[in-house]
Amino acid sequence: MSAGRHQRRPNVGHEPVATLVRSVPVRLVEVSRGGCRLESASRIESGTSGQLAVLLHGLLRIDDVRVARCQLRAGAGSVYQVGAELLRTRPLARRTVRMAVRKIISGSSPDGLSDGSASGPLLPETRATEEIDRSASRAPPRGS
Repeated sequence: MSAGRHQRRPNVGHEPVATLVRSVPVRLVEVSRGGCRLESASRIESGTSGQLAVLLHGLLRIDDVRVARCQLRAGAGSVYQVGAELLRTRPLARRTVRMAVRKIISGSSPDGLSDGSASGPLLPETRATEEIDRSASRAPPRGS
């Protein structure tokens, strides 16, 4: 006789209890107050939301983003151009990409110093952390 074995069955009809997070190395090509253009070696689905972390003038800047488009760059091998919007999911703070852009546009130093030297390069250590949860919208409230 064999002992009875219980097989685990998937939780059909139950809410998910975890979120899959992965890091995707990207290169920041352009940035504005509302969005950015990135380059990536891998395809990122439109509608994907996550966090963009950029080291700028010695400070790590982090903002929530949502991918608006992703297309293969013609003639560049396997390089994808990614258009992402900077989401307003939290207050504008010193360590956000949006604040750095605002300070650069206004001519003040992005690191908070008063020397006005906002001419440092964006470092290639740019990473996007992609949260695979497309059902939850992180869009800013309408009218903001």
